[in-house]
Amino acid sequence: MKAEFVNAFLTPALDVWKKELGEDLTYHGAHSVMGTFTTEDLTAIIGVTGRLQGNVFYEWSNATALAVAGLMCGTTYTDELDDVGLSAIGELANIITGNATIELAAAQYACEISPPVLLPMGARVIVTNPQIRASFESAIGTMSIRIGLTEAAARQAA
Repeated sequence: MKAEFVNAFLTPALDVWKKELGEDLTYHGAHSVMGTFTTEDLTAIIGVTGRLQGNVFYEWSNATALAVAGLMCGTTYTDELDDVGLSAIGELANIITGNATIELAAAQYACEISPPVLLPMGARVIVTNPQIRASFESAIGTMSIRIGLTEAAARQAA
């Protein structure tokens, strides 16, 4: 996977987190991952099609998801998220991915994204293409983004 595919998500993640939550987010690095993984407490997945194809997974612990949804909705969540809180989490992933696709389009990789789908805790996900997992931390918790994108032509040739 090209570095520019991953880099397109880094600044949007930092900027959107600050704008939507009023908190600073620190990037802690990225590493390559592949194969089966078990989802975090809350995971949002967004499909990508167009010049790039694949999926982007956003992972949060339950405590982080409660804090994020609370800030986005202007309320306090203590144990679990209601439909509005879950929608807020999906929307955060959607905004970051949407902003990343703007950067990708500027680099000649026009993409479309699917609406976010929230995966339950402990779901077993099988990934067939390599991913880069970027890790972030803020005062309200951590977030990971698993970016698994390939060029459409490369995927067809494989």
